[in-house]
Amino acid sequence: MSFSFKQRKDTPAQVRQIAADQITSAIELAEAYKDFDKTVHGLRRRCKKIRGLIRLVRPNFKEFEAENAAFRDAATALSVSRDAAVMVETYDAAMQEPWAADFPHERKQNLRALLTSHLDEVKAEQNQSQLLADFALAMQNALGRVPDWSLSGDGFQLFRAGLGDTYSEMQKRMKKAAKSHDPVDFHEWRKQSKGHWFHIGLLSKSAPHILATRKAHLDTLGDLLGDHHNIAVLADFLSQRAGPLDVSLREGLAGQQQALAEKAIPLGRELCVENRAALAARLGKFWKLLPKDI
Repeated sequence: MSFSFKQRKDTPAQVRQIAADQITSAIELAEAYKDFDKTVHGLRRRCKKIRGLIRLVRPNFKEFEAENAAFRDAATALSVSRDAAVMVETYDAAMQEPWAADFPHERKQNLRALLTSHLDEVKAEQNQSQLLADFALAMQNALGRVPDWSLSGDGFQLFRAGLGDTYSEMQKRMKKAAKSHDPVDFHEWRKQSKGHWFHIGLLSKSAPHILATRKAHLDTLGDLLGDHHNIAVLADFLSQRAGPLDVSLREGLAGQQQALAEKAIPLGRELCVENRAALAARLGKFWKLLPKDI
């Protein structure tokens, strides 16, 4: 199963095949699960890849809005327990930071107990087998729709506009986050950079040496912005459930976010240095390096 274009010919057919491969893999994973959390992680990832794929062809994909909502909703239905688990992981990592050394032990344990209790409550409310069965059914239905997807155009022209739209949004969100330092803006930037990461992966066989490097840098950026968002979610949850944050905890988490931002912003500026037209022109030239037909 490859998440990339292999040739210049029959691009719409390749889009459908890549989507079908991801959907089929998701169905198989959902039906054969043993570890619920690991399975959910894999299923959400496949939904994100499919959404990244269809976003690449969005301006030339008639059914985009309906399909994007379908895969988004399918993933969201599985997300509650994973989101709760990530908060525990984020908290544990924060408590290993130097600033947490003097944080009162009892308070530290009480806050962790609050987080683990929330995770246990979420899991207790879930029928894991039913959730995965519902997901698999949604994917079966989606798989049946793929052959009828309406994609207009072929070759690089099929996704030139979608590629540029996502890249432009990444540039805009990066600039806004760098100016505001608002966690919401950083999260929006992350979503756009992740979309561009998927697009570079889809084009990676056209110039594997060059695009592998760009993809790796985008992956690093995604990790930095993901950690930034996870801290924001943790801080918001604790402030709602445990009252105003302790000064040391609030400042410590804010310091971590600042450190992540100081790494993400320069990297983001480098990745966004080209204007939209220049990026599209460069990737269009790379596209021509793919074989016309295999």
